[in-house]
Amino acid sequence: MIGKLTSHALKNRPVILILLGVFIFFGVTAFQRLPVEAFPDVTNVSFQIITLFPGHAAEEVERLVTIPVENEMNGIPKRVSIRSISLFGLSVVTLVFQDDARSDFVRGQAWQHLGNVTLPPGAQPALSPDATPIGEIYRYTLVAPKNFLLVELKTIEDWVVEKRFRTVPGVVDVNGFGGPTKQYQVLVDPAKLKSYHLSLAQVFTALGNGNNNAGGSYIEHGSELYVVRGLGLVKSLKDIEQIAVDTRNGIPVRISDVGKVVIGHAVRLGQVGKTVKEGIDDDDVVQGIVIMRKGENPAQVLPKVKQEVENINTHFLPRGVKLVPHYDRTELVDRTLHTVRHNMIEGILLVLGVLVLFLGLENYRSALVVALAVPVSLLGAYLLLDLSGIPANLISMGAIDFGIIVDSSVVVIENLIRILELKKEKVKSLPSSIVQAVAEMGRPILFSKVILLTAFIPLYTLQRVEGRIFRPMALTLTFALIAGTLFALVVVPVLASFALKGKVGGHEFWIVRKLVGVYKLMLDWVLRFKVAAFVLAGVILAGGTGNRTPYDFQVIS
Repeated sequence: MIGKLTSHALKNRPVILILLGVFIFFGVTAFQRLPVEAFPDVTNVSFQIITLFPGHAAEEVERLVTIPVENEMNGIPKRVSIRSISLFGLSVVTLVFQDDARSDFVRGQAWQHLGNVTLPPGAQPALSPDATPIGEIYRYTLVAPKNFLLVELKTIEDWVVEKRFRTVPGVVDVNGFGGPTKQYQVLVDPAKLKSYHLSLAQVFTALGNGNNNAGGSYIEHGSELYVVRGLGLVKSLKDIEQIAVDTRNGIPVRISDVGKVVIGHAVRLGQVGKTVKEGIDDDDVVQGIVIMRKGENPAQVLPKVKQEVENINTHFLPRGVKLVPHYDRTELVDRTLHTVRHNMIEGILLVLGVLVLFLGLENYRSALVVALAVPVSLLGAYLLLDLSGIPANLISMGAIDFGIIVDSSVVVIENLIRILELKKEKVKSLPSSIVQAVAEMGRPILFSKVILLTAFIPLYTLQRVEGRIFRPMALTLTFALIAGTLFALVVVPVLASFALKGKVGGHEFWIVRKLVGVYKLMLDWVLRFKVAAFVLAGVILAGGTGNRTPYDFQVIS
């Protein structure tokens, strides 16, 4: 059957070459589109339900928020476990799902179930961003002149920078921290409040009601209608001062009558510092982290983030204020891609060098045909990874063994050269010799690859963290082996029909002759002195197992 496949390929060489070109095109496209992670994402399919319940103790948060949320979330399919923590004013419920669960599906289910939970007034539930711990791809600091207020810098971070970053495709969230949060504060004078016989609750209610627009009806004027509405949204400190709390004898009691309106900042719960230069520290800075959506390609998201950084620095920041990055995943991703490219180029050159060395310079075209198996197999692995939705990483791409990949092509070419050397002038046609060479080696090639793939079965069955680390590696090597085997059985015969036209080197290279001569001498000595050979092997074995390198450990107290 393999011989028939090879014969059919040789009869349709233009079709095979066209298919090879199409395969290379789609392989390159898949490589450019394939998400490349610097390291595998070992996190579970999970998310958190974060509920703010300000002003309440942990016991109340647990009883009124956490337990009802947990009870309702038990009905979500493919759930593995639920963990929760209740703090002062905060409830966090973590849900973990099976590996095959779709993140968008389970998150949608959570939103539906949240609608069935009866929460107390003031509780504000929300889902954590659709991201993983390795989604932190970009960190930055806002730098400003010394006379620039830190609270204003934090305001720029919250209302300008974060909003701009959230417009970047692939960015799911931006976490800003550091600096005081700006607040419009009413400093109530207790004496004045008592003199007007008012309470703080009335002040709170007035502030809430006084910061709203009121919808009205309309006034007809001929054929036109004028919409009537009341504008109540505050725009300045003066607007807040003019809000009426109550009336006395028809005279309004305003916020300015019972207190003072100022711009301040919220109570700080933390502070961020940064080393600017060696020996120079800035103890209070404003920073942010750009978080990438789960499953996105950092090689595509990061250039868009950098472009937005230039846009922010140019058009959206005040004079003197600048966004300065101090962590960029691009360098790590570029190093990963560099390692993959480096391995591929070195693999091609090494295979080419070894083949030329052992086949001889006269058969350099055969060596080129075999060396082509390396990039074609890698492109096949990229294409199948992209179709399977599996991202590439340094562990999976670095595990590819180029010797195993080109082994099938080497066997086919070497057997073909052997057949041509044996027949010499008796060769009737090159295609018939190619069919014979592939037919003789086809079954051994397939059986050897099946044995290799069988050894990967334990890796295919790994689950959870172990599976996320080793399954991509096993699948990548499997895809490369499949592509390399098909290349050897279908494409190599077609390329060999072009490369081996004319005279084929019929003599072994001088290095091969020397090595064969040394091997024959050693084989003759071993067969003549069998006992001495066994004793020598035993001595080498004992020396290798008994002579361990000592390690000096120093205890530092």
